[in-house]
Amino acid sequence: MEEDTKDLLQRGYKKYTGHEVDVYFHTGKCTHAANCLKYLPSTFNMNRKPWILPDAALREDVKRVIATCPSEALLYVEKNDSFFV
Repeated sequence: MEEDTKDLLQRGYKKYTGHEVDVYFHTGKCTHAANCLKYLPSTFNMNRKPWILPDAALREDVKRVIATCPSEALLYVEKNDSFFV
């Protein structure tokens, strides 16, 4: 798991740390479909810094919205779990 997260950082993703899930975002991959902003504004909000707050919503909701990202600009890693998306 640690190697996977290091690989994401090396590939240009920025890490946003949460208690249950870490969210990774890659600016260059984003196609601005805005699913994240539309479906989970509590976690994804461009009007604040940091614009991603993984703990502002339930882990399952964060995972569900990230799964709708068409460009894979958003990924997540659950803590205390071997699941990687």
